[in-house]
Amino acid sequence: MRIVLSVILFLFSFSLKGEASYGEQFQFSVVPYAGNERVEFELLIKNNEEAPLHFEFPTSQFYEITVTDQSGHEVYRYSKGRFFLQALQTIKIEPQQTFRKVENWDYKVNGKRVPAGEYTVKATLLPSKINNKPLSNDQSLISIMKFTLP
Repeated sequence: MRIVLSVILFLFSFSLKGEASYGEQFQFSVVPYAGNERVEFELLIKNNEEAPLHFEFPTSQFYEITVTDQSGHEVYRYSKGRFFLQALQTIKIEPQQTFRKVENWDYKVNGKRVPAGEYTVKATLLPSKINNKPLSNDQSLISIMKFTLP
């Protein structure tokens, strides 16, 4: 029983590395860098193809970022209180190149800093099409990673 549990925990640790691979085409990942005053979320889309990748978005919101505490309670949502342009937007990523975007969170909810501890960040890429092919409703482009807030 211990061996089975150890194997499951070993494999589970790799699934939470924060990178999601979509076939051979690209990898989407979120990497949190927790400092004393804020956490920096680095969002990366790496094109593994030998041809450019085109991501089409229905708005100027390319991704959603949520942070939950250990009990699963949401403490941060990137889009909360923001407005986005309602127009088609496209990102072109050249072969073997990486698109990089950085967002920050100051650890505050309603003006108060959340307590130190372990949190989970979930980043969702929100394209409607990749290389002019629509994504189906059940396709999710998600990266999840844990981080410790000092």
